[in-house]
Parts: sequence; structure tokens; C-alpha cells
Amino acid sequence: MTDIPSETNSPSGYPSESQSESVTAPRELPSAPEGQNAVESRPRATAKTGIATRYWLELMPYPPGSVRSLWLFVSDDWRHLDNPDLGTQVSVQDAFCRCSERLEVLVWYSEDMIEGLVVKTK
Repeated sequence: MTDIPSETNSPSGYPSESQSESVTAPRELPSAPEGQNAVESRPRATAKTGIATRYWLELMPYPPGSVRSLWLFVSDDWRHLDNPDLGTQVSVQDAFCRCSERLEVLVWYSEDMIEGLVVKTK
């Protein structure tokens, strides 16, 4: 005769779990490190969006010692993206110079800093 494990014991000898309790997640999650529980003390500015109407690409950083920036005129003010990669530079230049009738640059920004941008069809 074969032993059939009861509800209280599994083949390994440990108490078995009911079907609803057999999950892969731990029963208790460890607490997060103290640094992750801290709340940011300064208020975070919410990002705004707008369409860029002009651009200015610094080929060399100015003033000397600073980082190169891509400047876009959005919502009646200049906003900058520091250290733009080559793909971003080419895409923005194409949107303004080569395909301005088909493409536009949508920008997410906080104050004068560009948080992100997308070159998209009009």
C-alpha cells in the first residue's frame, strides 16, 4: 500500500500549504533599506510639454569648462538638454532643417531643463 501525504505533511516531511497558499512570493517581504524609505524634502516640479519652434546646438561648450547643450525654444522660452547624444542631435536637426514640413519636436521640460523629447510627424 502506498502512503498518500496528508494535508498536514508533504512528502518532504514539512507541513503542506493549501492550494490558495502555494505561491512563489515570500510570506513576508523584507523591509526596504532606510535610504529608500526617505521622502524627498524638496518639492518636485512637474514636467510640462510643448512643441519646439526653434533650436540652437552648441558645437563647443560655452562658457569654456561647461557642458555642450542643445537648446530648444518651447513655450516662449529657451530650454536646454545637456550633453545630447549624436542621434538626438541629428534627429532634431532633421526636424528643423530637412523635414520641417513633416516633423516636429515635442519636448518635456521642468523650468529650463529638457527632461525628454520626441521627434514626431505633424
